[in-house]
Amino acid sequence: MMTRARLVLALAAVTIGVAVAAQAQRNNGEATSSTPAVERVPYDTRVFMAPLMLTEAQLKGRLIVAQRCANCHAGNPRQPGPPLGRQIVENRGEAFIRDKVKNGSTLMPGFQYTLQPEQVDEAIAFLKTYSPPARSTAAPED
Repeated sequence: MMTRARLVLALAAVTIGVAVAAQAQRNNGEATSSTPAVERVPYDTRVFMAPLMLTEAQLKGRLIVAQRCANCHAGNPRQPGPPLGRQIVENRGEAFIRDKVKNGSTLMPGFQYTLQPEQVDEAIAFLKTYSPPARSTAAPED
């Protein structure tokens, strides 16, 4: 009789465990709705599709900034570097920017061995045309 009671308790525990695991797997840590909410926002695609009025050097600089700088300097509060653009070049000066890119700092690597001086000039030429969006004060939720 005692063995039968233990068997029933064990079976009940396994059944509850399977039900809990199935529910956890079904939710998978996500919201229960699998249908995303879509919100229409008017957007002028003509502005987006208009060709950029940049010189060849500025276009090359834009690519360099996107590949080498934006990871830390794109304006997200979680990114360590200040947003780069026209204002920082005007405030600090081109010589400061060149030196910072070449030698780096305690938080920023130097690029003296990976970027040629003309590439740094192209990046600065692009930055002089760009005004980054204002940095938000709160970090986005994960």
